[in-house]
Amino acid sequence: MISTDTTIAAIATARGQASVAVIRISGRDAWTIAGRIFSKKNVAFQHGRFYHGWITDEGDIIDEVLLLTFKNPKSYTGEDVVEIHCHGGDVLSHKILNLCVKYGARMAMPGEFTMRAFLNNKMDLTQAESVMDLISSRSERLITQASANLKNRSLGQYIDEMSKGLLDLQAQIVASIDFPDEVDEPDRQVLAEKLNECLDGITRLRESAQRNRMIREGLKVAILGMPNSGKSSLFNALLARERSIVTEHAGTTRDVVTESLDIDGIPITLIDTAGIRETRHSIEMMGIQRSWQAASEAQIVMYLIDTSVGLLRYDTQILSKLDPQTTIVVGNKKDLLPVSQKKYANWIYVSVKTQEGMNDIYEALQQKIRAFSHEETGMTISLNQRQVKCCIEVEERLKHAQEAIHSTLPLDLVTLPMTEALRKLDELMGRDTTEEVLTNVFQQFCVGK
Repeated sequence: MISTDTTIAAIATARGQASVAVIRISGRDAWTIAGRIFSKKNVAFQHGRFYHGWITDEGDIIDEVLLLTFKNPKSYTGEDVVEIHCHGGDVLSHKILNLCVKYGARMAMPGEFTMRAFLNNKMDLTQAESVMDLISSRSERLITQASANLKNRSLGQYIDEMSKGLLDLQAQIVASIDFPDEVDEPDRQVLAEKLNECLDGITRLRESAQRNRMIREGLKVAILGMPNSGKSSLFNALLARERSIVTEHAGTTRDVVTESLDIDGIPITLIDTAGIRETRHSIEMMGIQRSWQAASEAQIVMYLIDTSVGLLRYDTQILSKLDPQTTIVVGNKKDLLPVSQKKYANWIYVSVKTQEGMNDIYEALQQKIRAFSHEETGMTISLNQRQVKCCIEVEERLKHAQEAIHSTLPLDLVTLPMTEALRKLDELMGRDTTEEVLTNVFQQFCVGK
């Protein structure tokens, strides 16, 4: 998969019927292969030009197409690239793809186009991973971050600055060791302070990534309450469509129901649960167990109370088991609330039926979501698992270097963990990494990207 000697081809668009499908060819023979199956012969292809014509095979007309040509290195992969824009449809697009293979290309592996872009220095490894984030993102915020890194190398520049700082420190130490008569040994306290700046930098990056995990992974919001409190009605109202069954009979929901929505650019998994109450019915007990399981896995819980009957003893028992920091208490059926009934300052009063107070629920959710991403550092970088692992390993090496500086050990021993830290930073950026790591990264991509 690492070889770039061959010309590769793949369908770059999703399967199924569509108005247009795109077959992408990349490699030194891309233009030659396209020329052999294009109806207009002896066309002198130019970079960045569209050509209208037909795909043919030994005189048989296959489809009317547009050809878009890119000359190396000004292409996505850094190689000669042709995109064939044909009519959509699995049979037609695969027929054209098979023609490309017939005349010299081979089928591309998953992520191989982006891997070639990385190997040809069109992007670093974090930018390549940003491409994957753009394709698979469930979050508007992740799209924003991935786009910024793809365009500006925001993460790459941050790592480059850190690497430069470590290299400068290492150079001072090595110079004093190699040329003791000409270069004085650097002051250990000054070295420790500068090394601590590097350590703080990688720690801030890792902590920021942890705070922003929800941008990548999303949050779970579970709706809990006793039967007939309006959980399914609220679930449907938040989704703006009828997803859960709603009747006037208590206990309609016997299992958890999940759907996705977006709040402030964060992917939310909304969970409707079975009503919690004392029961001996075996099926209902199973549903209640799953409700508690959903509550334990959720980052935010909305607990509904039927205000037409007030706060019951069993409501109080359930609330005592929930974390008040992550729980939103909702008094539903505000339109039926008796005038004499006590109101609680920390509750949100709504009527799901009339939609009164729904904006208050959205605001409460937004506040809870922001509490999970207190961005006091100002950094909005979301790292994937591979990148976080590299950051943790860099931290460990730099802490070892700090310990060596503050000890009585010779300074040359400080350079060993610093060298390991630099190697891990290079691995994060893809400058020094194994074929296995690259394969693991790019095999997550779809074929054609």
